[in-house]
Amino acid sequence: MPKLSFLEGPGGRVFRNTDKRPRDNRVTCRLFQLSLVASSFMIVILGWFFIDRNDSYRVGYPSPRTYLAQSSARYLDDEATADQKNRAGAQIVDVRVRDSAATALVEGRISALRNDGNIDFAQPQLIELVNGLPPENRANILSAVAGIAEGNFDKSVSDTEQSARIWDSLKRSDLTQADKNLAYQLLDSMLTPTVVVDPEMADRLRSEVSDGISPVVREIRLGGVIVDIGQVVTPEIAKILRTQGYPDAAVPWKHLVFVVLAVFVWSTWLTWIADKLGVALNATEWTYVAVLLIIDWGGQRLFAAWGFDSLSVLALTGWLFLTIQPAFAFHAALGGSLLGYLLAFPGMTYVVAVGCIICGVASGASFMFIKEASSRIMIWRNIFSLGFFLSAASMFVRWGFGLPVGVGVLAVYLLLCAFWSSIVVAILPLWESVFEILSPLRLLEMSHPSQPLLKRLQLEAPGTYHHTITVGTLGEAVADRLGMNGLLVRTGAYYHDIGKLKRPHYFVENQSFGDNIHDRLAPKDSARIILQHVKDGMEMADEYKLPEGIKRFIEEHHGRTFLGYFYNKAIAADKEQGGDGSGIDKADFTYPGPIPQSRETALLMLSDSVEAALKSLDKPLDGRPDVEKLVESVMDSKMASGQFIGVDFTLKELNAIKTAFVEVLMSMYHSREIKPIAGPEKEEEQKKADREHKAQKEPVERAVNNAPAA
Repeated sequence: MPKLSFLEGPGGRVFRNTDKRPRDNRVTCRLFQLSLVASSFMIVILGWFFIDRNDSYRVGYPSPRTYLAQSSARYLDDEATADQKNRAGAQIVDVRVRDSAATALVEGRISALRNDGNIDFAQPQLIELVNGLPPENRANILSAVAGIAEGNFDKSVSDTEQSARIWDSLKRSDLTQADKNLAYQLLDSMLTPTVVVDPEMADRLRSEVSDGISPVVREIRLGGVIVDIGQVVTPEIAKILRTQGYPDAAVPWKHLVFVVLAVFVWSTWLTWIADKLGVALNATEWTYVAVLLIIDWGGQRLFAAWGFDSLSVLALTGWLFLTIQPAFAFHAALGGSLLGYLLAFPGMTYVVAVGCIICGVASGASFMFIKEASSRIMIWRNIFSLGFFLSAASMFVRWGFGLPVGVGVLAVYLLLCAFWSSIVVAILPLWESVFEILSPLRLLEMSHPSQPLLKRLQLEAPGTYHHTITVGTLGEAVADRLGMNGLLVRTGAYYHDIGKLKRPHYFVENQSFGDNIHDRLAPKDSARIILQHVKDGMEMADEYKLPEGIKRFIEEHHGRTFLGYFYNKAIAADKEQGGDGSGIDKADFTYPGPIPQSRETALLMLSDSVEAALKSLDKPLDGRPDVEKLVESVMDSKMASGQFIGVDFTLKELNAIKTAFVEVLMSMYHSREIKPIAGPEKEEEQKKADREHKAQKEPVERAVNNAPAA
């Protein structure tokens, strides 16, 4: 018998199997991760090769098309800013500073000339010529020389510039031309350049002026032209295009590495969360999930080439929530669809931001919208309703981001909702066929009485058929109360005993007139025939091509249950023949298993056992305490024999299962006894009768222990 261990969990003690059937899915999970990583790599590379490479811009080349702004934005025009800074700096030609020594020398000469008429700075011949002039003429020349010197001594940086200034000033004087020539010679001897150019100070001043220029801020409106077709794409324009989310024609190595790493990390986490949620997907189911994700990513990338969101998240969430456990479907849809946006819209941060909200809303709202589905039109309506809800959320977010939210955008969204809803319904049968996926529609079709196997049960084993209907009704009702897949439990219940079709009259529910064939068989032969119905059921399931999800109910609904009735009967027969019973092997009276590996198959085992225990009762249950005792006895017997160690039930969950069974059984089988109004004497008589009835009622444990194991 498998070893049972107990671990503390958030909901109480958890029953875990330390000896359970090997279910190592590590290779399958690694292949799942590898397929997603390889697919994301190929989608990016192929998208670049066939779309971006030929239809994208290159710096220094004419633009292949007109690019419009995807959103309003303000940005710094570095080129215009640099041009204004250069122009401001160019206004500073050079910086001139005074030579203090030269300035002092010239100022001394001017003062001496003014005060004393001293012209010792001139050459002797010139001094002699000036002193030989008439006093009045000499005074006019010296006065003019002093005035011109005072006005020009600190403005020249070279002899040439100084000579030009002297002649310009002399031209405006009243001196005769001869006197001007004489005055020029005096000024030329008297003055020397007192201003010098400082290149370092000029550079510092240019830098200060340039730094004082404010950056040029440009504003681009939504829908505004960034670059026209044929216009050369400058580095500045390329920068704007990248900020608007337009990829260039270069290989997007950075984006490629980012996407591949993100897909690898997320796929690793998804396989981990599947294990934590107890979702045991086989290789086919992991392949199915991978195919759905790749379809979503490819659809997003293809629609992104046309510049808008595809809303393919509708198809992804629809297929996942219809076919996979909702808790796992939520994680797969949320992360997978978000990666689709990151993969399809590199650099377009506003689209990714809107996509994050859409992915979250779609994954969360799917619990509310994608639930009951009794027909294809209902599935279509549910998916479309979810899409309409997403469209409203997207319009609101787009309005908040300043994106267009007109009637045209809403019309596109509604068309996409109708498109993806139709795709989900149309392709769902393909997934059911290729991947043996159990969608609600397939379960409804399989549970219809017109199915070949169910028709055979009705005709060839009517007792078994009635038993399966009762077990299915009970199991579905309990599953619905516990938030499990009730439709799956009901369908599995309908098929769990199809193996009895091989020998229907060997099972008590199909026997009539009190004739039990096992009364004429050896206990070991009876046990062999009863145990064989599981193997026969699996063979018929293969013959009728039932999906794996239904086969699990056939294979696991008895687990490793022990046929105590026939075992004890065999021991008694052996002792009657002089033996001691030691030669009777328990293995010959034990179902081969496996034990239940999912909550649904475990629930079917309980429903099957509870229904069998009810049938074995000699008298009806008297009230809720008896119902509780019956259910508790069945559950205790299954736990004691290790039937639940393949499913991690907490004590809290087991108590919820017990409560659900009791409530459903009370509503299905128990009717309240209504006593007529009577006087005290009549009431006393009634109480006496009740006590006698209670004394005669056999314990419920006997019914549980003697219930037919088949």
